[in-house]
Amino acid sequence: MKKNRFKEEFITKLNIEKKDFIKKFSEEFEHSEIDFFSEFLKSLSLRKKSKSLIGEIGNNSFKLKRNTTMNSFNYATAIAKGKISNSENGIIIETKISGFDYKFIPLYTILGIIFLISLIGIFGDFQFIIGIFFSSGIFLYTRNNMLKDVKKLKLELTKRMK
Repeated sequence: MKKNRFKEEFITKLNIEKKDFIKKFSEEFEHSEIDFFSEFLKSLSLRKKSKSLIGEIGNNSFKLKRNTTMNSFNYATAIAKGKISNSENGIIIETKISGFDYKFIPLYTILGIIFLISLIGIFGDFQFIIGIFFSSGIFLYTRNNMLKDVKKLKLELTKRMK
């Protein structure tokens, strides 16, 4: 079975009480909803980002992602969802990071159409090769950014959870 590189799962065990962890961990990020409209409005602000993570935390779960502003060129796509549960010695945090953002499906559909038209058109006119390079370049760029974002978010979370 092939591993999905856009998803990452890890478990963290900490010797701390649940309420103390939630209080301490909630200070590590900016509390904000993670939806397209609020992220878009927030990214347009020219202020410097106050914290490197945004999201929500409850008694048993959290949802986080890296904070982006208009100053940063890369759009953060990875979203981490975690469950916090009690154990004998403290707490167990099960974290799942999803790197693929479904908002990119329309872009990938358009790029696929451009690629196919350019591939068919290359037999008639050599100018269609621009479409192949254009669509392939954007696809590879966004794909690589998603993969990098999964790794960056995992590093950021492991650093903040310790």
